[in-house]
Amino acid sequence: MLTLPLYEFVRQMRSDYRAMIPMAGEPDVIKKLETRKITLSAGRRIEVRLYTPTNASQQGKLPAILFAHGGGWVSGDLDTHDVLARAMANGTGAMVVSVAYRLAPEYPAPCGIEDVYGALLWIYGNAVTLGIDNQRIAVAGDSAGGNIAAVVSRLANDNQAVTIRAQWLMYPVADLDLTTNSFSQYGETNFPTLEVMKNVMACYIPRGMELDDPLLSPAHAKLAGLPPTLVSVGSYDPLADGCIAYVDALQKAGVEASIRIFEKQQHGFIQFFKDKTSHPEGEAALKEGLAFLKEYL
Repeated sequence: MLTLPLYEFVRQMRSDYRAMIPMAGEPDVIKKLETRKITLSAGRRIEVRLYTPTNASQQGKLPAILFAHGGGWVSGDLDTHDVLARAMANGTGAMVVSVAYRLAPEYPAPCGIEDVYGALLWIYGNAVTLGIDNQRIAVAGDSAGGNIAAVVSRLANDNQAVTIRAQWLMYPVADLDLTTNSFSQYGETNFPTLEVMKNVMACYIPRGMELDDPLLSPAHAKLAGLPPTLVSVGSYDPLADGCIAYVDALQKAGVEASIRIFEKQQHGFIQFFKDKTSHPEGEAALKEGLAFLKEYL
């Protein structure tokens, strides 16, 4: 049972994130933008937004990128990450499918995971209609969306449902251990602070789930067989050590994985890549991530 202060926290998080949309800059022109409701296998309907890149031709199938937005599992939507999704489409030549998954606390774990995984199966099953090649699908996500993307990538591998070609995770919540050095160093001052993390975790994690559950902390999953992975994170991000632990675990499991730590950058710097004053490394990190995806697609 959530307390009123937590509900107020969620309301403020959602309001603040919506207010930050202009900070992402002007959206790039793309060839086609379509928002539609899709029906998942369980009969549940969710909204997705399809981004067709400017260089898409009438002939030939496009690769696809499944994208899960950030927002601490409690906030964020298709609009908060519209500028980033457009840049991803144009920068890779792939169709980006951004998913409006259900949010906590109304829908705690694993609801959001189920939605994004369901969207992956929908993309795969509707490839002909969408004009995509279902053998060239990658996943991407930022922050809490990076967490969900990593979990979905593992589920696809475990279930042998869809072959994921690569995953690009931007400052993901890879491990829910809040006692790391990066949290000790930056957790009081830099977003996401310890207080924010404790609040979103209280909203997202249902009673009975342990923090090291693979559905919550990707770093604690069985990772063998996962696709090539790039993790991008700022050195001032409290989540940095969790990202490092995840990549270390991937490498020990035999996965081709690397991490890029961008000096003096804070959480969210890629999403706001057009603000070069506040996030000077955002554009470079974006280009690197898109080049990585393009290589495998």
